[in-house]
This record gives sequence, structure tokens and C-alpha cells, in this order.
Amino acid sequence: VGWILSILDELQLSPPPPVAVLPLGTGNDLARTLNWGGGYTDEPVSKILCHVEDGTIVQLDRWNLQVERNPDLPQDELEDGARKLPLSVFNNYFSLGFDAHVTLEFHESREANPEKFNSRFRNKMFYAGAAFTDFLQRSSRDLSKHVKVVCDGTDLTPKIQELKFQCIVFLNIPRYCAGTMPWGNPGDHRDFEPQRHDDGYIEVIGFTMASLAALQVGGHGERLHQCREVTLLTYKSIPMQVDGEPCRLAPSLIRISLRNQANMVQKSKRRTSMPLLNDPHSIPDRLRIRVNRINLQEYEGLHYDKEKLREASIPLGIIVVRGDCDLETCRMYIDRLQEDLQSVTSTTQRVHYQDQESSFPRVLSVQRLSPRWCFLDATSADRFYRIDRSQEHLHFVTEISQDEIFILDPELVMSQQGNFGGVECLSLPSSLPRISDRWNPAVRKRMLSDSGLGKISPHYEVPDKQKDASQTHMLQ
Repeated sequence: VGWILSILDELQLSPPPPVAVLPLGTGNDLARTLNWGGGYTDEPVSKILCHVEDGTIVQLDRWNLQVERNPDLPQDELEDGARKLPLSVFNNYFSLGFDAHVTLEFHESREANPEKFNSRFRNKMFYAGAAFTDFLQRSSRDLSKHVKVVCDGTDLTPKIQELKFQCIVFLNIPRYCAGTMPWGNPGDHRDFEPQRHDDGYIEVIGFTMASLAALQVGGHGERLHQCREVTLLTYKSIPMQVDGEPCRLAPSLIRISLRNQANMVQKSKRRTSMPLLNDPHSIPDRLRIRVNRINLQEYEGLHYDKEKLREASIPLGIIVVRGDCDLETCRMYIDRLQEDLQSVTSTTQRVHYQDQESSFPRVLSVQRLSPRWCFLDATSADRFYRIDRSQEHLHFVTEISQDEIFILDPELVMSQQGNFGGVECLSLPSSLPRISDRWNPAVRKRMLSDSGLGKISPHYEVPDKQKDASQTHMLQ
């Protein structure tokens, strides 16, 4: 992306064309910021182009990096290292210290053995291993002793030395390090504003090893400043990285200043794809939707055969949601449905569904949903495809569903005996009823709507005839 934006600078087009991002890298932080997700899965290119066409044009600040040798050090005291940074402009972030050292190790290893770095998963595993090794070796423990940072005339060096930061980040976008949010939400902190990528300010953040680790569980770094200009002096060779491009820079004077703004395409929630939302009066108050579960093996083998994949799916239950519900909210109710199912199976041997649609036997796994489950779009003309979790807030339920939702559970494995993962299964003589069918009063569920969003709470009634015949219960 940076290379494309630099070429557009050279062409001096007026107005410059907007640029959309397809997340094919390892971290994909800019793609996450612009709602394009953390990685490409298998979405049809035609659908991506439709999202590009419907997207919103937003501004992205771009920052100059001017490098010269440190004037405070005589020539004979300058250490070995690069004399310039890999890039002279950054769009995402510029950093020095621990994270740059890990990135540099990754870069050097990939240059030496490119065949070992041919997947996003392997790349992330290497990053994790290199970070752990650096953590033990404390390679950046003395960073604060060898830098001077001045932001809009304010010298931050005393605070950096006091807190002994091992990493300093100059942040332009909210996302960093594969989706974390190092600036966090300042909330009521009057000294700082929420982070933006179009306000002409850059955020300066310091990290100790503890706060770097906390990033992965929702933490943030120490907020130091929001400024328009930065002067950075280094007094030894220090690892640095510019938008993921690392080097070990010799002692230098670096000036950061605003360059320009680029036009970018941000993925938007496509209300035009949901006809019901074009007319507020036609939005249904509630949608009753069947949830079906698919394992990874069957998905990979059958996702181009929609009918066979439907037949292979495992009913999970029924949810009731608002007519304008998005997938992020829908996820909460599917998780609640799973919890309800777990509570049912703790007291019953078998759970049956009544159905008039098909006659082939099916089984329902009581195995818990994996935290990595994702929604499948079943409305594409030719096949199913996965929806990135970071984009769920952009999709309405009705975009991927008419009367049923399909979800992919990568940890659900079916054995030859019809059980899943060694867990007892619940028999289903057939699939669930159509949405338009009336429920049998003997197996009706109660709807709870404490928050205004419908939720089905299991309610069981066992006819007297069945009590004597078997221990089978009816699940609604």
C-alpha cells in the first residue's frame, strides 16, 4: 500500500484516486482500520469489488521521516548501522526498540530462507518465538538511556527514562501489531483525544515489557503525547521499523512531520444490500432464524456444492433477533444458544427436533462451539464463503440469511460412528421446521427480550405418553 501511495504522489494526479486494501499480509493493520479485515479467506472477488464500489472515501495522514547523522556525536564515535531508514514515509506507524528488533529478526530470517515463510500462520509463529526469545534476553532494556524525544517542543526524555520504556511507537492508525489497539480509549482523560488517522496528529506511546504483553489481552501502552512534529535523537545503533520494514539505524537525528493525506476506501455497512432497511416501515420486529453448524473438513470439500453442504450441516437451534441485527450482535445470541443447549444436555440423554422438511437422519453435537467459529455467507450464487470476524459489525443478518444461518466451526470433527470429538451426540430424526411453520405448543420456546433483542430460552414439556415410553425429551 505504501508503495502505491508513493507512486500516486509521483504522478501528482488531481484529485488522487482512492485506494482500497485487500488484506494479504501478516498483520494487515491498515486493512483492519479501514474495515477490510485481518486477512483474506475465500470471499469472491466480485463481492469485494461490490464493497469497494459502495465504500466510503476517508483521509489517511502520511508522515515524512527525515534522517541525518546525530550532530551531537563526532564522526569517529558513530557506530555501525544503516545510514537511512527503509522508507522515508510512513502510513501506519514508526517504532524503535523491542518490536522493531523482532521484526528485524523475522526479516533477516525470511531473506535467508524464504521457503520457510510461505504462510500467514508460520509467519505469526515465528514472530511469537522471536518475541519470546527477545523477552528472555532483554535486548532492548537500555533503550531509554540512548534516545531523546521532543514532541511539539515538549521534551519527553525524562518520562521515558523514568518508566524505562523498551519500545516507543509513533502511531498514525488505531491498529498495531496484528490488530491490537495500543492507544486504547482515553475516556475521561482530558489530556488526550481518541486516536484518528485523519486529524493531522500522531500519537506517541511508550511500552514496557509488561504493557507489550498486556496488548494481546486488550491493554494499551503509556500515552505520552499527541503532536504534529517529532524530533528524535539516538546515541547508539537501534533497531527501527517503518510500516513493518526494519533496519538497525546508526546514531541519527530523525524528524517526523506531516506530509499529506491520501484518499482511502473504507468498507461500509451495506444498507443497500438489505432491501428491508431502505423502507424503515417494512423492517420486521423480529427474525426467527435456524442456526446450522458445519465442520472444516466438510466445508473445504463441499463449499462449491451448496446443497450437499446444507445436507451435511448440523442444526444447533433457533435464535430470534431484531430485524436490523448485525452479525456482531447475532454472535452473542448464538453463544447464548450454545450455553442453553449445554444446560439441556446436562440433564437429558437425548434431544429431538420435530420437522417436516426431510426424512434423512441427522445428529446434533453437544460439543461446545470453538472460540474460532465464524459466519458463512450462503447467499452467493455459486458457493459458501467465510466472513472475517473483524467485519461482522458491517454485515446485517439478512445479508447472509433468508431463514437460516450457517456457521463454520474449525474444531468440530465427525468420527465414523457419527459422534463429534468423542462427545455423545443428540439424535435428530430430521431437520428443523421452516421459519413460517407454527411451533407445536408442546415444544414451544419462550422468548426473552431484556435488551430489546430476542433470545430463545429452552422450555421443555414432555407428553405423558412419552414419559412412560422413553426418557427422550423434546427440545424447542
